[in-house]
Amino acid sequence: MKNQEIQTTHSKGSLAKGLFVLGGTWAAIFLPAIMIIIAFIIPFGNATTRSYILKVVNTETGKLFLFLMISLPIWCALQKIITILHQHNIHPKREKILTVALALAWTMHAAYILFVRN
Repeated sequence: MKNQEIQTTHSKGSLAKGLFVLGGTWAAIFLPAIMIIIAFIIPFGNATTRSYILKVVNTETGKLFLFLMISLPIWCALQKIITILHQHNIHPKREKILTVALALAWTMHAAYILFVRN
């Protein structure tokens, strides 16, 4: 057998596709836990529980987690919306630029709110 060279092809949207996949995985892993916290622990917990959650959120690790929880699923959701539109034969103009720009703007807004604004 001859050794065959493996050629990798790079598409222009490889970063956006990577964020799409990462966003879907992130949402699948962490969204159920966040939904339980929001639906059951915060409303039915006592004041100590709520203050502990706020203390955790105000740390740098908590802010990073919130940033990832906000921004990564956005990348996945916008790609899914475009896929659904294509299934219904709706093809928006400049859809790649629109989805990437909207997701990037939303990500930058989340970063501003969590890290820059005091």
